[in-house]
Amino acid sequence: MKKILMLLAIAGLSSVAFAQSSSTGYDNVSGDKYEVFTNKFWDNWFISAGGGAEMMLGNSDVRASFKDRISPTFNVALGKWFTPGLGLRLQYSGFQGKGATTDPYNPFVDGAIKQPRSESPYYPQKFKYGNLHGDVMFNLSALLFGYNPDRVYEMIPYLGAGFTHTYDSPKGEAFTANAGIVNRFRISPVLDINLELSAMGAENKFDRELNGSRDFDGVVATTLGLTYRFRNREFKKPHPARQIISEAELRDIRSRVNSLAAENANLKQKLAVKPSTVVVEETVKVKAPDIAPRSVFFNIGSAKVSSQELINLGFLADQMQQYPELKFKVVGYADSATGSAETNKRLSNQRAQAVVDALVGTYKIERNRMTTDSVGGVEKYDKAYLNRMVQIEVVK
Repeated sequence: MKKILMLLAIAGLSSVAFAQSSSTGYDNVSGDKYEVFTNKFWDNWFISAGGGAEMMLGNSDVRASFKDRISPTFNVALGKWFTPGLGLRLQYSGFQGKGATTDPYNPFVDGAIKQPRSESPYYPQKFKYGNLHGDVMFNLSALLFGYNPDRVYEMIPYLGAGFTHTYDSPKGEAFTANAGIVNRFRISPVLDINLELSAMGAENKFDRELNGSRDFDGVVATTLGLTYRFRNREFKKPHPARQIISEAELRDIRSRVNSLAAENANLKQKLAVKPSTVVVEETVKVKAPDIAPRSVFFNIGSAKVSSQELINLGFLADQMQQYPELKFKVVGYADSATGSAETNKRLSNQRAQAVVDALVGTYKIERNRMTTDSVGGVEKYDKAYLNRMVQIEVVK
């Protein structure tokens, strides 16, 4: 009896090792800090809004005092992160521009001429406008230090292009180039606080001061706002190879299993010739071996049996060859946390078939000894990766 128990304990060692949970902060993450799965189209969307102040940097604006060039501004944006380090957004920003011009006939003149002591005379300007632009966003924190959904501060530079629309007469549009830095502070899985420093370069006709040099008008702004992140908000990390036993150790264990199996068969023959009650009990146990159920684990979205799992299937294959009369049931599962019900049902069926194909193709087990079933998405275990598996057990 002790020999049989030891045989089963060693044979189940790899299954126990593969079920170990990770000690990392999120779901058994990969050792590669940059590696994530590409998200679905509706994942990782966000909406943001903020308000602050801006200052114009046109040709004659420097004539006006600093406080006379400050005006209110706001922005709203909708965007999506395609990877932790790369995203796109569409932002509407602006509200009011205040500056200076030397042209008394400029349509945006707002007040009488001013004559500062250190500068030439100028006329104050004021007009309402909006800037619609698309931006490419680069999360430097994720690009340099890897993905971490719990990071408190992240620096996000961006570059973009768009156009302005002037709401005061004469109305008009001008092309713009946009750049800036979003300083993002995480306050919850749903909300972020953003301190955005932005700059806009617009065609010279933006402030209608066309008698100046033919270059660009500029606007710099600082805003403070909030970002709301829609579900699903995080990126999934691939699971590492779960083999914590080297191949040399696995070969040694298999050798010991085969040695114990041979010794057990020898004991069975010796016990069979002695007509005692104990011998009959042991003989019955050998005829109906208690083979522990085996689990084969898969990566998210995959139905491929990994090389590590294929090695571990060899333990079960040895027992299946030792007891050719036994039948086995192969049941596939998927985790309900990802994918639709139809996808999980198909994936769990593919996983069950993949295990059968591995036992037939690699270990020459007869296919008619195995039946398959597929359950689909389940939540049998608290960790999602433990539900991405196939379970193999003896048919009683």
